[in-house]
Amino acid sequence: MMQEPETNPTPAPYAAGTGSVPVTPDRDAFERMGYRERLALKREDPAGYAALRHAPGNDR
Repeated sequence: MMQEPETNPTPAPYAAGTGSVPVTPDRDAFERMGYRERLALKREDPAGYAALRHAPGNDR
């Protein structure tokens, strides 16, 4: 009988994100977001992402 490989319930540290995007993000929250959080925001609310991305104070 073949054993099924065990799955690791926790993602690798480099792939782990908090997965928490603020419901109403503000400029400070946007600055604190990591790549995965910003990507989630961009997919869920493209207009809100664009507004925060181009808000004054963004040096990127």
